[in-house]
Amino acid sequence: MTISDKGTTVVCLRPRRDFDQVGVPVPDDLDVTFFDHERSLDRIGPEVACVVLPSAGPALAPEMFASASGLTLVQYTGAGIDRIADSVIAQLGFAVCNVPGASAPDVAAYVVVATGVLLRNVIEGDRLMKAGMFDEARVRMIPAVVRGYRGLQVGVVGFGSIGHEVATSFHALGAEVMWFDPEPAAADASGLFERVELEELLERCEVLTVHVPLLESTRGLIDAAALARLRPGAVVVNAARGGIVEEAALMDALDSKHLGGVVLDVFEREPLPADSPLVAWSQRHADRVLLTPHIAGVTPEASRVLFERAWSNVHSVLVEGGEPRHRLR
Repeated sequence: MTISDKGTTVVCLRPRRDFDQVGVPVPDDLDVTFFDHERSLDRIGPEVACVVLPSAGPALAPEMFASASGLTLVQYTGAGIDRIADSVIAQLGFAVCNVPGASAPDVAAYVVVATGVLLRNVIEGDRLMKAGMFDEARVRMIPAVVRGYRGLQVGVVGFGSIGHEVATSFHALGAEVMWFDPEPAAADASGLFERVELEELLERCEVLTVHVPLLESTRGLIDAAALARLRPGAVVVNAARGGIVEEAALMDALDSKHLGGVVLDVFEREPLPADSPLVAWSQRHADRVLLTPHIAGVTPEASRVLFERAWSNVHSVLVEGGEPRHRLR
């Protein structure tokens, strides 16, 4: 479908039911066209002033914006802003805004829980118990085999609102947290956590968890060389963006038993194809790999805040003439 000649002001690339399910009203003085599937939209016409879209998902084709001369605002309903090419943004000059930090507690809970599942060998224990192998399950879950949070060396890469929340959550459970951020201005206002260079963080940590945005400077940041620096048996968690951790290198590091476990909520290609090498690889290592479909920050509570703030910004800009909040481009 092409949006044109309809007087449409806002195009929303997620279904209206997403907002209805969590009780967030869409401002009734905005003229909004909703799409259940992004693939249904071919082109954004010149009458469209704003596009609202989820942060998770594949890149949008530049051709979609070829006629979008009236576009003034792109509003993401999450923290990520990497679905539209920089060249398109530069050419058309629209504002790009996100909703930072709203899902930070939920992402942190996901990271801590998923890490604990691998550290405590829960998947294997569950599998053995369901096979009626009680004694074997206990052998695989005793202190000589598993690891707890107390004294755990955790390295957080990226120390924005989500990274800080992750650090705080691990710290509350007794872990020792260090962090690195490629942004020189990043700081720890709490003073609780040690800032180190990436190389030192990799060499010291038992858990590496990634929370930087996907930029050209962060693409492939955690590559084969970085993974090789990790302590043997380390767990790697990526709940940020696919492409920051090199997937082929990650698979090799686990295959060689250098890593103890992997948690991936994001992927270089999303949706993850059924024939992706990651699928067969994760099946071979079912006890040591967790894959989830980009849902680390997806809870009703987080969605409600994200959606409310996103629509509030859209309304402020289009109806009230306000300045875009949380403008990143």
